[in-house]
Amino acid sequence: MIHFNLEKPVRLAFAGEFNSPERGWKHLTRELTDYELMIVTEGELRIGDENQDYSVRAGEYLIMSPTRFQHGTEECKCRFFWMHFSAPDFPASLSLSPQGKFMDGKRISELMQTLFLAESEQRGGLRSCYLVTELLFELAGRGGLKADETPLGAAQALCERVKALAASRRFTGVQVKEIADELGYHEKYLSAVFRKTEGITLKSYLSKRRTAEARHLLSETDFTVAEIAYFLGFDDPHNFSRFFKHEEGITPSEFRDKRD
Repeated sequence: MIHFNLEKPVRLAFAGEFNSPERGWKHLTRELTDYELMIVTEGELRIGDENQDYSVRAGEYLIMSPTRFQHGTEECKCRFFWMHFSAPDFPASLSLSPQGKFMDGKRISELMQTLFLAESEQRGGLRSCYLVTELLFELAGRGGLKADETPLGAAQALCERVKALAASRRFTGVQVKEIADELGYHEKYLSAVFRKTEGITLKSYLSKRRTAEARHLLSETDFTVAEIAYFLGFDDPHNFSRFFKHEEGITPSEFRDKRD
């Protein structure tokens, strides 16, 4: 495992996308002074260092640590995103297998395109550094599997998509049917899969997320109860109060008074 301290964003040096020629291409030989992350989207990358040779196929990533002898081991045809970065290694706040599979190629591509745009505006800037840091967490959270391990099951992968969508809509009062429609599933089927996989009904999960946001706003802001109600997508403060009391056993005002 590679251990990174990500209490602060990594320091990005360079990033890009490489598409090898049709034939005859072999990775150059050089000293690698930073970490390099390579995310292969097509073909197979053949590369090595002084200790090991790697075969990285489409749908896999590789993080190479600084080495005196990064080199291509064979001619190959491939396409991959790449980035050079540095980060402290201890104390570790994220541990990641040096080579693994990634689950969501679309998400990876979106992050990379956003990174390239950020780089065009300010090379090596703070936004770019945070985007690469987010990418590492993405690989650790949704991927980070050793290349010979079985990926997450379809049910668990679907639940991860549900939770990501719920997080993005957490201020809208999103309902089960809306998520099911968005993902292209019948709501009863999606609810059944979520309950079997996560041990909680999807409706309860959404309520708990909404309640957690309400507790945070009541504890950490000076918004009025009415403002918080509208912020969380309730059409009426009384509906918000009833919802919160059902979930927490006390009204929003009583919760805030207890904090004080």
